[in-house]
Amino acid sequence: MRARFERWSRVPRDTMQRKFPLLAFGDHAAGDVPVESVRAVESPVRVILYLHGGAFVFGSPASYRNRAMRLSYRCNAEVFVPDYRLAPEHHYPAALDDALAAWRLVERLRNGRSLFVAGDSAGGGLCLSLLLTLRDLGLDMPDGSLLISPWTDLTVSGPSVDANAGKDLWFTRKHLETWADYYAGPSDRRSPYLSPVFAELSELPPLLLLAGEDELLLDDALRVRDAAARTGTEACVHLGRGMQHDWPLTLPWLEESRLAWKTICRFFDEH
Repeated sequence: MRARFERWSRVPRDTMQRKFPLLAFGDHAAGDVPVESVRAVESPVRVILYLHGGAFVFGSPASYRNRAMRLSYRCNAEVFVPDYRLAPEHHYPAALDDALAAWRLVERLRNGRSLFVAGDSAGGGLCLSLLLTLRDLGLDMPDGSLLISPWTDLTVSGPSVDANAGKDLWFTRKHLETWADYYAGPSDRRSPYLSPVFAELSELPPLLLLAGEDELLLDDALRVRDAAARTGTEACVHLGRGMQHDWPLTLPWLEESRLAWKTICRFFDEH
C-alpha cells in the first residue's frame, strides 16, 4: 500500500520547480525526524506545520508535495511537513513524539511568526493529539488548527462508520480497524492522545474541521466540534455535502472544493 501510494502521489522537486520556478524547498531536521519545507509564495505571511494523512501507515513529505504546494499558494504560507514514523513498525506514541519534535523545530525557526498546525485524515487526528500534548505540557500553542477529514477515534465507534458504509468510496470498517491496530498496538485506544475525540478539549486554539457528508469519519469531526463547544473551545465544522474523505485535497477542481478552500483561507486570515 505504501509503494502504491508513493507511486501515485510522489512528485520529484525538480519536476515541480520546472513548472513553478518560484517554488522553493528546504530540508530540516527535528532531531531524527526529517522535515521538508515548501514555499510557493515569495513572502508568506504565516507558517503551517502540516501532518500528512495515510492512516498512520503510509504517506510522506514527497507524496504530499503537491498538496503542500497548494496549501502554501492558496493560504500564503510556508508549509513544513515532517516525515514522522509510520506503523506497524512504529507504534504509538512514535508519530506523536515526532509531531511534537517538528512543532518545536518550526517554533524555533519561525519564532514571532503566525503559526498554525494542520493535517488530514490520520494527520488531522494527530494535530489534535499534538494540541492536547502542548496544552498538558504547558507549551506555547499555535494560533489555530485546520483538521481535514480528521481520524480522531481509533476505537472506530462513530455512528457514521456504519451509517455511511457503502457511501464512502475510500474506506470500510475493516480498513479502519486494521490500521488502528497497526498504530495503537497494545495501547488503550480510548486514550485521549490516541483518540482525541474522547479528550477534554478546553484551552485549545480555534479549530476548523472539514468533513465529507458521505465519509465514514464524518462523526469523528462532528463529535470533536461538540466536545470542544462544551468546554468553550472555538470549533467549526465545514460540511461537504455529498463529498468524500479529503475532498478538497483529492478533488481540488470541484466547486465544493473551491468553497472549502475559501473557508480555509478565511479561517487563517481571521486568526
